[in-house]
Amino acid sequence: MRNVVVTVAYDGTNYLGWQKTNLDTTQPSIEYLLQTTLEQIVQHPTPLQAASRTDRGVHAEDQVVNFFVENEALDLDRLQHSLNCLLPPDIRVLTIQDAPKTFHATVDTKKKQYLYRIYKGPVLLPALRFTHWHILLPLDLEKMHIAANILIGEHDFIAFRNMRKGIDYNDTVRTVIDIQIEEKGAVLEIKVTANNFLYKMCRNIIGTMVYVAAGKLSPGSVATLLQGGKRADAGITAPAHGLTLHKVYYASRCF
Repeated sequence: MRNVVVTVAYDGTNYLGWQKTNLDTTQPSIEYLLQTTLEQIVQHPTPLQAASRTDRGVHAEDQVVNFFVENEALDLDRLQHSLNCLLPPDIRVLTIQDAPKTFHATVDTKKKQYLYRIYKGPVLLPALRFTHWHILLPLDLEKMHIAANILIGEHDFIAFRNMRKGIDYNDTVRTVIDIQIEEKGAVLEIKVTANNFLYKMCRNIIGTMVYVAAGKLSPGSVATLLQGGKRADAGITAPAHGLTLHKVYYASRCF
């Protein structure tokens, strides 16, 4: 058996998210399409292990996935080409290579970086409607930077977690390693890097930072949220379509 690792990019607009579900496959998940396409080629079951379970509508530029194939002589370049020919055009396998048999795309992840895009102009360009959150309120970026600095570090992020059936975290402490805010004309790009994320934690961080920048919350309230605050006291969950899985980090990586 060969352990194969791929990096995958996708536009998540038309999908239920990464993870397979029992819902109607007329609107499938990324995992469902990638796995069924892969099994069509290799002709045996190939369960997938992914770095992140992105939500409905979330995009990816660096989703890392590994799986095992039985054919020791399988040409990986041809496999990549076949996958990209059979997959829909909004899903692409960017790289492919052999990995050590012990490599696990989920377990071995050291940190992940998500990119969130906001458009601040008066009229949203049509081409950006599925990738940017359009905000018409004036945003105080100085206050947003203050909120970001408060969020960096090891904290209990329970106030930034949404509840989800089947997920019961015993530990809600996470480490936000860095938050970068970059203004590019009418576009605001926010990169959040953490060792791990709770359910919708990144989008709740973005929503809270926007509330602070819009004057709906004070920067000091962010510190209160990290000291046992409630989810209802934080900002809204930012829309999924503005979020992209930007980079996944491992102890060593050559793919």
